[in-house]
Amino acid sequence: MLAAFEEGAGSLDQVAAVTGLSRDTVGAAVDHLVRLGRIDAKEMSMGCPSGGCGSCASGTTDGAPGCGAAGPSSERRGPVLVTLTLRR
Repeated sequence: MLAAFEEGAGSLDQVAAVTGLSRDTVGAAVDHLVRLGRIDAKEMSMGCPSGGCGSCASGTTDGAPGCGAAGPSSERRGPVLVTLTLRR
């Protein structure tokens, strides 16, 4: 699995394809490698835009939040983009 990342695999699906392991197995193994400190996982900065709900793609035309929140929040909802890098 580590070799797949070293060779440039950029997603869990690519690691699964290279190693022949299932996507669930790769996900569990990556979680374990992160806990062991062999791989760093870093959440990409995402969230509410600084311009408020009116500038958000899910905002409504009157500037209200389309996500159901009362306004911009630091809480994350939905998918989160994470980069994985090998520790050297």
